[in-house]
Amino acid sequence: MNPQRELYTVKHNDTLWKIARDHNKTVEELKKLNGIKNPNALREGQKIALHKEAVGGFRVLLLDQDRNPLQGVNYRLDVGGKRYTGETSDSGETQRIVTDSPYDVVHIWVQRIDGSWKEVAIVMSGFGDKLTVLVSGHIKVPTKTEKHPDLPPNTQPDTKERPKPKHGPENPPKTSPNKSAPGPLPQPTHTPDGKPITPVEGDIPNLDDFLDHYAPGADLTKSDIEAAAKDLKCDPGLIYAIAKQESAASSFAKLGNRIVPKILYERHKFRDLTRPSKHAQSPYEEKYRDICGPQYIRVRKNKEGKLIHIKTGAVIAEDDAYGLDTAAQYKRLCKAYLLDQSAALQACSWGKFQIMGFNYKTAGFNDVKAFTKALSRSDAEHMKAFLKFAKSNKILLNGLREKNFEKIAAGHNGDNWRSINPEYASNIEKFYKEYDIKK
Repeated sequence: MNPQRELYTVKHNDTLWKIARDHNKTVEELKKLNGIKNPNALREGQKIALHKEAVGGFRVLLLDQDRNPLQGVNYRLDVGGKRYTGETSDSGETQRIVTDSPYDVVHIWVQRIDGSWKEVAIVMSGFGDKLTVLVSGHIKVPTKTEKHPDLPPNTQPDTKERPKPKHGPENPPKTSPNKSAPGPLPQPTHTPDGKPITPVEGDIPNLDDFLDHYAPGADLTKSDIEAAAKDLKCDPGLIYAIAKQESAASSFAKLGNRIVPKILYERHKFRDLTRPSKHAQSPYEEKYRDICGPQYIRVRKNKEGKLIHIKTGAVIAEDDAYGLDTAAQYKRLCKAYLLDQSAALQACSWGKFQIMGFNYKTAGFNDVKAFTKALSRSDAEHMKAFLKFAKSNKILLNGLREKNFEKIAAGHNGDNWRSINPEYASNIEKFYKEYDIKK
């Protein structure tokens, strides 16, 4: 059974009674299956599960610290008195199980090298066909140890001995922007005196390939916003509201010693952009589900500091969530960049107004790298891109000129904005009023 075919998308004027009747279900069945408390509060675009398989699907993806698949790991999934065991696939995935209830709690165990078992996570099954991503604190290197030629049997090498580093200030590691198989690359060799050694090269994308350098002191001012509003023939509070909704306090953040534009990496967009045809699978979907797969989940923190689904309250693993810090977002981007440069950059939203990379042409650029380089320089470049993007987007432009918050939401996020962020329009209205007060 294909879980996607067991999901119904709510249309205009749909009722839960009508959906239940058309699919030979009862209203109570659908309420229980989807956790619906108020059957009269359906949203257009909302997904309704019709069968348990569409709701209770659950898998785990195990990655090392560098986000490479952990293959051949023995695992256990304990849920509802049942136990599922197996070995992770080449893509680092467990088998897909179907839980009896979206409220079932899944205990995830992995086996250590010494044969003992460790419980690595406890998560609620939740609603939908889910992929829970767990990232280890270690890096797995595909290599093997060798015997030192000068050691007697049953003795260990000197742990204080250090080989000469492969790289140094005058010989830095090379970047790898066109690497076809992301992950650590071991290169077994020997020291001059014959001892085995294995240097390991990791994934090192070159940020200069798609970013320029930030120009300090170029933050947007009130006069910049008012000038842009005059150009678009709209109220300046609306431009302020979009910027506040999309990037909060700042459109830049620190990444190591570098100032970079804030981004939000969208793995479902990378999946769609790398599909050879509309209904085909992306070539990266099986092995790299962490960066090429279903949409990340919008979460909030509960009182215990755990990330929970904003709608269902299910506990969500950190790496399945949208809201990670700048370093994590760029790690996702850089991993995808090694697979497909253009698709990776287009799969991110960028900067002050979080314009998706695939909108680079409507934002005034001939290619996506020119777009990302410009937005890495200053907020002024963000405003230039937004002005061109807004002028080319009739729905957004009309929403701005009519002061229609729902049209603004649809223009900036697409027709399905309610299923992505149902509070978007109300947030724009709230921030608009906030600007009005500041005046």
